[in-house]
Amino acid sequence: MQNQNHIFDELTVIFSQERLDGYLGHAKCNNSKDDALIAYSWNIELSQALYPALQVLEIALRNSLHQAIATIYNSEYWFDLPLLHNKEKEDVQQAKDKLLKEKKSIEAGRVVAELSFGFWTSLFDIRYEHGQVLWPKLFKPVFPFLPKGQRTRSFLSRELNRIRFLRNRIFHYEPIWHWRDLPDQHNSIINLLGGLSQSASTYLNIFDRFKDAYFDGRKKIEYNLKNLLNTY
Repeated sequence: MQNQNHIFDELTVIFSQERLDGYLGHAKCNNSKDDALIAYSWNIELSQALYPALQVLEIALRNSLHQAIATIYNSEYWFDLPLLHNKEKEDVQQAKDKLLKEKKSIEAGRVVAELSFGFWTSLFDIRYEHGQVLWPKLFKPVFPFLPKGQRTRSFLSRELNRIRFLRNRIFHYEPIWHWRDLPDQHNSIINLLGGLSQSASTYLNIFDRFKDAYFDGRKKIEYNLKNLLNTY
């Protein structure tokens, strides 16, 4: 037990007491240091397991939207046309400023690649349905394989913003391990990706290990941690 406390104390210094306290105080951890460390480690595993799906979805959505809007408005520089609202205009300008600072030319593909997931999800706001600026005419070209009943701006906005919140939690190393709807959120990502591109969905299968991490990951983490603690 003394050795186990020693390694936990060292890990507490590395990860910070404040961060681990958030796990230690959770009801599922029973105020146990071991359970808190297991939960923290499982959170890393789950975040890692969700990363491929989030990455492929973000890239597929970005490129599908770009190609569809460029086709409809007959310009790959559609973001310079009078389509966007102020916040999105600012995002585009920041992307251009970043490219200029890096001494790169302002090419459409480079600007698109610099725009955040938040920018792309904002294009599903109701503002872009008014006057049919983007919706509903983009549904079919952007989501050619999505069930017709799901091709509504409100549904897509809700789903994408929920995914964006999950993404931001993961990218800021925040706890997600205790979310009861994680499998449902993973299914939402898979569903939208399949609606965007069946090829991209098939490609993701090479990397997607979320179900293993969610349903079996905690037990494996606990087993490996106990072996680690017992060696010290």
